[in-house]
Amino acid sequence: MTDPLPTWTTIAGVNSYLSLEDAEAIAATRLFTGSWNSATEETRSKALITATALLDRMRWQGGPSAPTQPLAWPRVPERCPAGYPLVVETPAAILTACVELAIHLLTQGQHAGAPVMQRMLGDSITMYFPTIADELPKHVRRLIEPHLRASSANVAEVKL
Repeated sequence: MTDPLPTWTTIAGVNSYLSLEDAEAIAATRLFTGSWNSATEETRSKALITATALLDRMRWQGGPSAPTQPLAWPRVPERCPAGYPLVVETPAAILTACVELAIHLLTQGQHAGAPVMQRMLGDSITMYFPTIADELPKHVRRLIEPHLRASSANVAEVKL
């Protein structure tokens, strides 16, 4: 009996949008990847798996190319006949966004929450969030926007 792969092993199409080797090829073309380069293979794999999980929760256009696939990508257009197209690839922007998000997670340590501001007037305290919280950095959000049903959490989606 063979030993199962450790849970941190990156498996393209199962727990990550791309393999660790493909991610390293994309990361090699980027600046400011010190945290990626200094991380162990296990840590890079965990970052890719986490980035995939974060992206997988987004509301994407279209539908999964196969009803049994474990991840949201690859996808086909909403009104695509069953079984067509036969081969669907995940867009390069989604793969790049996954790597960029993994690098960001390694650099930041964890995703930041919304900054909380406080004002005190006499005995009362007012707390507010000066910006809308977005768990994705802007450069990742810009890569994936063309593939989302709604470009941000501030846009309503209407289904007819």
